[in-house]
Amino acid sequence: MRPDGRSSSHALPTAPSLETKTPAAWRGTEPLKQRWLAAARIPSGDLTLYSGNGGAGKTETAVQLLVSVTAGLGDWLGCVVETGPALFLSCEEPEANVRDRIERICRHRHIDPHAIDGLHLHFPDLEATWLATANRLGKITKTVLLLQIETWISAHRPILVVIDSIAAVFDGEAIARRQVRSFLAMLRKLARENETAIVLLDHPSVRGMADGSGTANSVDWRNSVRAMLHLSDADKNDPDIRELEVKKSNYGRAGEKIKLRWNGWTFVTATSAESSPYRAAAERDVDELFLKLLDKRIAQGRPIRPSTGRGSAPFELAGDPEANGVSADAFRASMERLFTAGRIVSVETGPASKRRKHIERAPR
Repeated sequence: MRPDGRSSSHALPTAPSLETKTPAAWRGTEPLKQRWLAAARIPSGDLTLYSGNGGAGKTETAVQLLVSVTAGLGDWLGCVVETGPALFLSCEEPEANVRDRIERICRHRHIDPHAIDGLHLHFPDLEATWLATANRLGKITKTVLLLQIETWISAHRPILVVIDSIAAVFDGEAIARRQVRSFLAMLRKLARENETAIVLLDHPSVRGMADGSGTANSVDWRNSVRAMLHLSDADKNDPDIRELEVKKSNYGRAGEKIKLRWNGWTFVTATSAESSPYRAAAERDVDELFLKLLDKRIAQGRPIRPSTGRGSAPFELAGDPEANGVSADAFRASMERLFTAGRIVSVETGPASKRRKHIERAPR
């Protein structure tokens, strides 16, 4: 018997000795400086949580980040980003949707999407998207998909991995502290060992939407990551406006807020929209698309009206299969530019008792 009264057969196994380090070990060495995938927003070698309601533009802006990093554009919504290979694990959007986003964003930036060979995409079967699952005792274990991703990351060393989204990849209890921490620890370890930035997309809970925290379920989702971004819903007074906020940053200053605007192709920083080197080119692209679709409608004998409501030219063109996602608001702004530049005119036709207006190209 042991002094505490327990049988010696239940003795605890001998634990290995505890290793410690003192500051003296740092003498003569330089401290490691924090590297950033996206300056002051997304740290390299760690996990960032990026939350936002469905439809706010979270995936769109994440794809913008992927394109910027792999195409060497050097910037993402007003901050500097590194250049290198990346992996996008899309567990919610099909390939066709992601392709549309990539090609549209590349048109906006005037680059060839087919020349970006460092952007790797994986679209798992919708019934096999789990990265981690909980057994009947609540223990979190890796799935085959996560093991495959770990092997791929180790071989290709991407500087960025984007995972869309928590709801599709975590097969555990979202409010169970141990399960949440165990899952996030797996991803953080993967990020650290491979010096890659992992961005995990998330939908906030009802409470997270109400209090503006952007978190979902257990607070451990926020507490267990080193950085957190949140994308707001559309502004009530302007549906094209969003706000990207740095909610948490253990390696820098939190609280940065970036106002974004949808410009007809994708999101740009609203504060720099007027001076952006891409704005004029993007507007020219929308103008040329407007004229192309106008010619198509006239050839079909389906003229469009120069008004601004339903049934108007902007509304009709936005619904065209060849509109490539350009919004009615973007076409409305394009129509005003084309009228001002004298490239289109309003023409009246029909009998005197029932005159109708439609748009045509201005005569040369």
